[in-house]
Amino acid sequence: MTEIARPVLHAVQELAVGSLFCLALLPSDLIRRGFFQTCVLILAIAVGLGIWVSPTPALISLFLSLLLYGGSLWIVPKRWSTFALRLSLAVGSVGVFLPPLTALSRVSLSPETAAQVAGTLASTLLLGSALIGMLLGHYYLRDPELPVALIRRVANLFLLATVLQGLLLVANVGVLYLFGGAEAAARIGLLSTSYGLVLLGRLLIGILGSFVLACLIWDTLRIPNVQAATGFFYIAILTAMIGEFLGGYLWHVTAIPV
Repeated sequence: MTEIARPVLHAVQELAVGSLFCLALLPSDLIRRGFFQTCVLILAIAVGLGIWVSPTPALISLFLSLLLYGGSLWIVPKRWSTFALRLSLAVGSVGVFLPPLTALSRVSLSPETAAQVAGTLASTLLLGSALIGMLLGHYYLRDPELPVALIRRVANLFLLATVLQGLLLVANVGVLYLFGGAEAAARIGLLSTSYGLVLLGRLLIGILGSFVLACLIWDTLRIPNVQAATGFFYIAILTAMIGEFLGGYLWHVTAIPV
């Protein structure tokens, strides 16, 4: 797998797991099943494309669990779809969070492992809330009587994820610089010189851009104007995906969780 394909596939996994988490936060009794079916279809297509590029066990397991969840949405008893959603979330979480714990061959410091796990969590919430926020906002056009509190819940999670990402980046680089020694200083130097433009894109587009959009979405929903917030979510999913790809690429070439 190339250095470019690896962060893309990992971002797809994070997108799917984060989206499933957001779906678990939404009450199924207030939203028609058609919305959940659409979300699962989009996630299954994204994961399926990932399998076509690189059929890893994690992607295959996630894809099969998504098919199970999608099929359960056609069954009348809601308990089956709830169980399938939780199962898909569990399967996807294992595939997303296990690599930072077991595949850090170039990093021996446990704080960096913890930082990578925390960064993966923030990325998962960021991507998932951006996609579900966009799809949910579009669904308000079909059901305008839907409570605004639902999309506001997703918007708050998106804002929290952007703040968490920014804090983690500052903390990770700061701790490495102060306590990482000469080897860590060399990696930071590589990050700021050889990959300076990639880092700049990660900061301006992925973190700062997503944070500004999160603030705009939050402020727009105070009016509330769901249609305008949905438009911002459309842009947010782009900034989030670009930022996560750049961050994943920097992690694989410098072993610094940014």
